[in-house]
Amino acid sequence: MSRNALMRGASAGALSFVVFSSAAAQEALPAIDISGEQRPAAGPSRGKLQPPNGKLQLDVASQTGSRLGLTPRETPSSVSIVDRATIEARGAQTTQEVIQRMPGVIASDPPGSAGSISLRGFGASSVTQMFNGITVQYDAIAGRPVDSWLYDRIELLGGASSYLYGQGAVGGAVNYVSKVATRGEERNEALLMGGMWFNRRASYGFNKQLDENNWLQFDLSYKGSQGWVEDSNHNSGAGSISWLTDIAPGLSNTVAVEFQSEQRDSYWGTPVPRPLGGTGTIAWGTFGLPVLDLKFDPGVRFKNYNSLKPVFDQQVLWARDITEYKLDEETSFKNTFYLYRADRQYQNVESYRYNATNTLIDRSGSFATRHVQSLVGDRLEATNATTLFGLESKTVAGIDFSLNQQTRNGGLESGLAVDTVEPYGYSAYKLYQDNPLATSYVGDARSKLYTLALFAENRLSLTPQLHLVTGLRWEKISLERFNYRIPTLPSASNPYGNPAYFGKGYEPITWRAALMYDVTREANVYVSYSTAADPPSGILLTNNAGGVRNFELTTGWQIEAGTKLDFWEGRGSATLAGYFIERNNVTTSDPANPNSVINVGKQSSNGIEANVGLQVLDNLSVQGNAAWINPKFESFEEAATIAGTTLRVSRAGNRPTNMARWIANGWITWDFLPDWQATFAARFVGDRFADNANTMRIPAYTTFDAGLSWRVTPNAKLTAMLKNMTDAAYVEWASGGTGPLLRLGQPRTVELSLKMTF
Repeated sequence: MSRNALMRGASAGALSFVVFSSAAAQEALPAIDISGEQRPAAGPSRGKLQPPNGKLQLDVASQTGSRLGLTPRETPSSVSIVDRATIEARGAQTTQEVIQRMPGVIASDPPGSAGSISLRGFGASSVTQMFNGITVQYDAIAGRPVDSWLYDRIELLGGASSYLYGQGAVGGAVNYVSKVATRGEERNEALLMGGMWFNRRASYGFNKQLDENNWLQFDLSYKGSQGWVEDSNHNSGAGSISWLTDIAPGLSNTVAVEFQSEQRDSYWGTPVPRPLGGTGTIAWGTFGLPVLDLKFDPGVRFKNYNSLKPVFDQQVLWARDITEYKLDEETSFKNTFYLYRADRQYQNVESYRYNATNTLIDRSGSFATRHVQSLVGDRLEATNATTLFGLESKTVAGIDFSLNQQTRNGGLESGLAVDTVEPYGYSAYKLYQDNPLATSYVGDARSKLYTLALFAENRLSLTPQLHLVTGLRWEKISLERFNYRIPTLPSASNPYGNPAYFGKGYEPITWRAALMYDVTREANVYVSYSTAADPPSGILLTNNAGGVRNFELTTGWQIEAGTKLDFWEGRGSATLAGYFIERNNVTTSDPANPNSVINVGKQSSNGIEANVGLQVLDNLSVQGNAAWINPKFESFEEAATIAGTTLRVSRAGNRPTNMARWIANGWITWDFLPDWQATFAARFVGDRFADNANTMRIPAYTTFDAGLSWRVTPNAKLTAMLKNMTDAAYVEWASGGTGPLLRLGQPRTVELSLKMTF
């Protein structure tokens, strides 16, 4: 199907959906009296949160879809919000447990890139992960799951969005929005949780008014587990504190500090036995293999082949100073100074593969490194609402400057073989340092990334029903890399060498133009075009000279059409969107020279997303989302060994790794007695591939969760959660190559929690 035909079909489908739903809303239906402040009223009510797992959060201002303070309903893009109450109702204990149930998302935390996300057919560096609207430009690493207790909500923006947040957002953006001191109702709450695998959690927090002009917020949480995989203990602590002061009428200041500390004995994955062929086995990755399902031996489901007491730790500090000034009803200013520091340590044996007879497992990939990253920056923005030639107009414009630095210190034994072990009887018996070739951290490289950005957005109401929304961002990016090891000159085997220093500059310009038409007060349609810029390969901060020296940023664009509406006299809400995305100038390693990088073509994706929430009865709600995604390499070549010779092989038409065509999630919530609530959830993920050749297929899976809550007193609620109730043995994420590893999902787990308010 051509992209034009796709968008014509999506637009027609969206318009038909609106017309049908609007007509249905006007049919003679029995009047339904919905009482209580938590029940939806007919028509949108701006600023009001809906009850968990019922109607969609379309009418609260989003910090992610726009800087204009628009709600998801007013934004001509796909914006999803999971608020605090919904996070708790779903039993999501980490940020990643929240986002992997959002529309079209697959997420996992393999230790090498613990913030792995695929969205709209793109992943890795093509999905921006932000913390309070700030990207650390190291998203697949920095976005590793942390305790969700610290967060007020998590927001998702689908599609190209570099015009908002800078390079690295072709597939979309995730925004983790922290709790901060707020005016209004005070809170004082605590949570205790325990469960299988010695899962445990203890959290406490409050928001209180100190005096007429000061508010204080504090949250602290501990989370730990023995781990369902052997030798995968985990302990983490997270906390935040913020102080809001009203300095003068219209002038306020908020100081916010957060910290995270995590220690994890990491699980890298479960190896897959070699396929049978002829008189023996065939090595994975052999050219010409047919499509085969990746299946693991059930006898090693709970095995961990890492070293004893491996290291996968991090310590993170965030600090922000936010000053807001409201000059009058039309004009306001906001300045955000931000500081970030992260220290991450790794000492692991990362690769495991079966031998030629599938009787033993060879362990290799011994790797140690330490990353120290710091980010300091300042963002100033001004907002003005006025009339332009008699038309209502709202504009925000600003400047953002940041310095992002990372120092990497790695071991010298990277990738070496370690030993061969028996699959079933293995138990970690020696430390990483017991490897005679292991070294301590040795200086490797330091990167600096300077970014200056100018940005602007505008919403112009051409008529009371027709709105033009535009955005523009210009960036000046300077990358510097300092080599702490012995420099090497260019050679035939390494055409770029390893210089003592190199630098590179970029000046991307990205933008959006969109039209939204309000068919009724409750329903609209929109069409949007936006662009994005990505690193040519990997992440700018960690790239070597060969990865970026001779290449500009890749370019991407998206066209999207959709609708957002309420129906059934305000009891239901829905969104529907169709899109086409293209990313150009993708690079990969040169098959003829692994130290060199070549431009291999482009990648595209088209799809449809639907999100529906319905308050069926006063005590019964249903919510669900579904996505059909068609990602593929338009033109792409990678190295393949054929008869002992390494050649460039086309992967055009193939699906990128870990991308499913179908993803769906659903929830049912039933208040069957005054103090009792039952919940049921389901998730389906279609089949995927672990390699670009599309010969290693990851089977589709379905999981089910159930919960039962009892409000013991008005201030205490006891909840039992049964996760993966059928004990499905499924693959959450996978890597291919000659030794594919499957990161398995959590088995059936029971947890009991007590939430208290004071």
